[in-house]
Amino acid sequence: MKRFQIKVCGNNNIENFKEIAAIEPDYVGFIFYPKSKRFVEDESIFEIFPNAEKVGVFVNESIENILEKVEQYKLDVVQLHGDETADFCKELINQKHQQLLTDESFLDFKIWKAVGIKSIEDFQQLTTYQQVVDSFVFDTKSSNYGGAGKKFDWQLLTNYELSTPFLLSGGITLEDAFILKNFQHPRCIGFDINSGFELAPGIKKTDEVKQFIDTIDGRIEQN
Repeated sequence: MKRFQIKVCGNNNIENFKEIAAIEPDYVGFIFYPKSKRFVEDESIFEIFPNAEKVGVFVNESIENILEKVEQYKLDVVQLHGDETADFCKELINQKHQQLLTDESFLDFKIWKAVGIKSIEDFQQLTTYQQVVDSFVFDTKSSNYGGAGKKFDWQLLTNYELSTPFLLSGGITLEDAFILKNFQHPRCIGFDINSGFELAPGIKKTDEVKQFIDTIDGRIEQN
């Protein structure tokens, strides 16, 4: 059976994050968008070293600031969640390569582009990103940056035919676990969970996160 990867995003509480890190999801996400309720204010959270890849979420940020955060916090993935163009991604790659050539301590990182989905037309803009992103994150289209915490019509994904893999996001809860365990799309590599598993912004229900991961991995069967 195909194994899906799980990203737990919006971590900003140190004690809660220690519990999330102990569950060992594949990715843990930190939001560097000041207008977000899950914005990382206490930087000591990065003194915790999870057995997971670290994802920095940025919204219309400058390349200079993105690279600074990557180096400072040893981020494995840069997730662009704003209006970043394919040209922006290409320039980010160029500057990343320059940094890798001149700084031995600088770590390589993947680039994910979040895309809001509401209709078939939303997939038409993605062709230009194919060569400049490692994955897409398909979220529910919203007027606010950072997602709406609601589901879009997952049936729309049958219209996605590019080769770039994606993570599914937007309003996922524990109740979706058994459906997503058997999710059928050849390019879906995993799920991005956030507000559907929270007691409050940034405070995750760690028992539900663990149950979700165990269900997706087949350690919990449906009654």
